[in-house]
This record gives sequence, structure tokens and C-alpha cells, in this order.
Amino acid sequence: MSVRLQRPAVTRKANSGIALGLVMMLTIMAAAEAGIVCSALQDGLWHLYHQSDPAAEPQPIATPEIAGDKGAPRFSPDGTQVAFEVTGGGLHVCPVLGNGTCHTVVVEEGSPVRPAWNPRTGQLLCAHFTFKADEEQSTLTRADSAWAHSEPVIEQTGIQDFPDISPDGTHLAYTSWLTVMPYRGGVSVVQQLWTLDLTRGRARQLLLANASDIHPRWSPDGSRLAFSSNRTGRYEIWAVAADGSDPRQVTDGPGDKTWPAWSPDGACILFSHTQGGRVGLSLVTVGSGEITPYQPFGPDADIQLKDADWRAGTE
Repeated sequence: MSVRLQRPAVTRKANSGIALGLVMMLTIMAAAEAGIVCSALQDGLWHLYHQSDPAAEPQPIATPEIAGDKGAPRFSPDGTQVAFEVTGGGLHVCPVLGNGTCHTVVVEEGSPVRPAWNPRTGQLLCAHFTFKADEEQSTLTRADSAWAHSEPVIEQTGIQDFPDISPDGTHLAYTSWLTVMPYRGGVSVVQQLWTLDLTRGRARQLLLANASDIHPRWSPDGSRLAFSSNRTGRYEIWAVAADGSDPRQVTDGPGDKTWPAWSPDGACILFSHTQGGRVGLSLVTVGSGEITPYQPFGPDADIQLKDADWRAGTE
């Protein structure tokens, strides 16, 4: 596998389960004010909604003149903006509140998706997909402050996806796709977790597995990564130390579980939960593995939800 680093400049509410979930969320809120953003399916399209805290009523995020399904939202470090992808329509940044100006992230060709912010520099990163010689490839790139230009952070053979940057801004976690073609065997694709030291320019594979490990997310203290893996047969939420040691399964039970987002105190993880052909959000307590549904629109609302992001509020 060929890896070429682009070294950045260092600038130094109806049943007991729902009631329990609400108690858990309010306990979290006692420690730190938080904000949550997610995608909600309404009128046949995915829209963005924001909550100032888990008990607050969801509010729509204005995305004027940006048509299409909106997903993978991520708060900016100061919480005032949200970056998101539009299916077939690139990457955009809009204010969380009000009707301010939205921006489009410009790339020369291809599709930018999966935004991630650097908490230290405020730069926006993404996965940049292109087609070359009838082959799909993806690099991880960062946009300038005007959203008008992007440059590679790392170029690695194949597809690189799902970037996330550690809270101190020093390490990038991502998934790298590997195609396995054994002699006289079937072709398989595995997705492996990698990390890149942004200060030293060193990339390393975090976990060895013949499975798909996707959606890495750093814990608030930067000591662990949550991720989704199908190594047990279906996608469950796992957590691993930042150095690749001590991998632990966090969830277990029916349905695929993807797109983890840590609570600001690191005690819980909010994730997308697919069951019976529908997707919603669920909350798991990291210590006990207890799962409760997360239903911000109420238990009777027939609204699908996905792709949550959760961050500590600012004073």
C-alpha cells in the first residue's frame, strides 16, 4: 500500500425506557451544556435539526437554496456553524441559528463529503472522492478559510473516508479501504482504521481485522476512539484506546449500529440504529451497555433520524 503524507503547517417521553433515557440525558446535562445536530427524514427529504440540549425541542437549521438530502452534519469548534454533505450536491457550511449566509466548499473536481473540523485550527476537512481511469478514489483534504480551495492532507492508495480529528488537533483518525484478492478466491473489501499524527506526519494502522471498521470518533478527552464494526456479523459500536490497544464492544443486540457520537462527558454514545428497514437514534451508556431510544420529536413521531453530532456548549 502506498502512502504519501501532505504535511500541514503546524500552527501550534411514553414508557419506562424513554423515561430512563431522559433521566440519563438530564444527568449528562448537569455536567455540561450540550448541543446536538442530526438529520431527520420529513416529506421525503433529509433535513437538519438542532437541539440546544437533549431535552430541548428540535429546531430546523436554515439551508436556503440548498436542495437535496442533507447528512453527516458536524458542528464547528465554536458551535456557531454546521458543515454537512448533500447527496450529489457537495459540501456546505451554514449557521446553526438564524438565516445567515451559507457557504459551499469548492473543489476542482469530484465530490467532497464527510466533513470534520480541526478543533485547534478551525479548518474543515473532508473526504474528497474522484474518478480516475474508471476507478473511484478518495483523499482526505482540508479547505481554506474562504471555502474556495482545498489541498490534500494525506494521499493513500485506494479510498480514505470518515475523517475525525482529536480534541487537541494533533491526530487524524480515518478509515482506509483495502481490496483483498486471494489466489483462486473471492474478492473482498475491508475497511481498516488508521491514524495520522498531524504534527509529525506519521500514519499508522490502528487495528488489524478482516472486517469493516468505520465512522471513528474521538472521545472528548482524546483517550479513546468509538467506531462501528461488523466483526461480530452485524455493525456494533466499539471503542479502542488511542494507541490501538484494549478494543471493547460497547453495544450488542438487534439492528446495525453506526455513526457514533460521544456525549460531552464521555459517559454515553449516541448512534444511528437501523432496525426493520428504518433508522433512528439510540443512546448507549458506555459502562453498562444499556441502550435506550433517543426520540427528540417524541415517542409517537414517525420520523427517521440519523448522523448525530454532539458537542459541549460554549459559555
